[in-house]
Amino acid sequence: MINNHGIFLTFLFGFVPSIISGTSWFDLFDKAYGHGISRDESLPFDISGRQIAVEGMLEPPFLNEGDQKPSLMIRTHDEKTNQTMTDINYRIIAKFKNETILDQQFHANDGIVSADLLPFNDSLSHEIITKVQAQPPLSKNDPVEVSLKNPVTLKSKLLADGGLYDISVILQKSSKGLKLESDKKVDLFISIGKNFPFVINEIPSKNSNSNNRDVINLTLTVKTFYDEIRDFVYNTDTSKISFKMPFTWNLDYVNQVVNLHNELVIPKSYTPLSKVSSFTGKLNGLEIPQNAILIDDFTDENNRIVHIVVANFKLKEFTNQIIKEGGNSYARFELKPMMN
Repeated sequence: MINNHGIFLTFLFGFVPSIISGTSWFDLFDKAYGHGISRDESLPFDISGRQIAVEGMLEPPFLNEGDQKPSLMIRTHDEKTNQTMTDINYRIIAKFKNETILDQQFHANDGIVSADLLPFNDSLSHEIITKVQAQPPLSKNDPVEVSLKNPVTLKSKLLADGGLYDISVILQKSSKGLKLESDKKVDLFISIGKNFPFVINEIPSKNSNSNNRDVINLTLTVKTFYDEIRDFVYNTDTSKISFKMPFTWNLDYVNQVVNLHNELVIPKSYTPLSKVSSFTGKLNGLEIPQNAILIDDFTDENNRIVHIVVANFKLKEFTNQIIKEGGNSYARFELKPMMN
């Protein structure tokens, strides 16, 4: 399998116009996954004349791809020099699907919170294990000593499922490495992808007769970076695909969404979807711009990948219209080949 997004992007830059005026495709695809696939960084803020930023990383970026060990990293740095700020007291609060799954204080002498994750979906609270021993029951106000060289093991719901993780990082006033007049809070939004395969029993018309009706199992996969895919339907007569996922149609929330991005993975052997030159789409019944549906035939030699990338400015337009029509709690996608 070829896994080279650079080939696809090189092709794309030459033939597809920019979605956002003044925004390059490099900028777009750096943010195309939404809040930040696997990683996010705060806007810089001033502390004693220095521009400081906080970055967070969750790995792997896809739950069910590869064998990378789950991990969390939080770092505070000087935006200009990339120097890590040392001797930081943190409070880290992680939320997933409106549930608080981590609330703990840490002290990082080197400025880096590093944790090896033990994803545990049934965990009611997190558990900290150091390299030396398991910690006794901790309150959220007990600072845990951690560094890049001495990560803790964290058992929690972090990375137990794919979707959007809201991680609040609080730099505490007591930090010796920063001159803070009060606690400073930043919110990071990190998306973790998950594959949802759907097996379709497809009967090719060329093989269909009264004596021979061979059933072929066609697998179409949706890659999502927000929430679980539901109600997937593929109409073999019209080649129309529809599915939905939970989504918050609220302007305060949508303002933080750089792009709403899903991918449809289509086997190249299935010509009704792999040979068409373009697709039309709808989001909650509203027309998705044609240049927001991007076909990638280069990254994977066996599959066509169709990206649905709704930029923030268009997403806000949709949000206003959806709220005006009464609102709902789902993003409903429709995708259909454009017939020549």
